[in-house]
Amino acid sequence: MKNYKIQINKRCLYDMYEVTLYVALKTSIEYSEVYSVKLKEEIVRLSYLADVIKESDFETAKKYNKKAKILVTKNRKWSIIFHTFRNYVIVDRIIPAKMMTH
Repeated sequence: MKNYKIQINKRCLYDMYEVTLYVALKTSIEYSEVYSVKLKEEIVRLSYLADVIKESDFETAKKYNKKAKILVTKNRKWSIIFHTFRNYVIVDRIIPAKMMTH
């Protein structure tokens, strides 16, 4: 099994900020910090899961990269859209799971 390095696009960093802000507004700042750490852990998991996940057939994912893959977070609320290139997993976006369309 291949082990990838993680690279996060600037847009995805902004997505992570927005997710954290959304969680803070719905719950508390303390919980949003915990949630942010868990989201980062999910992204780190891609370093060894990227090969196992097949290319997506969702149009939503393909508009970011034609070979896009999707990891749905454990709580099923967010879709992490990424692709692989050489030894890297490049995380393109984090969007609400409900937004995924065929």
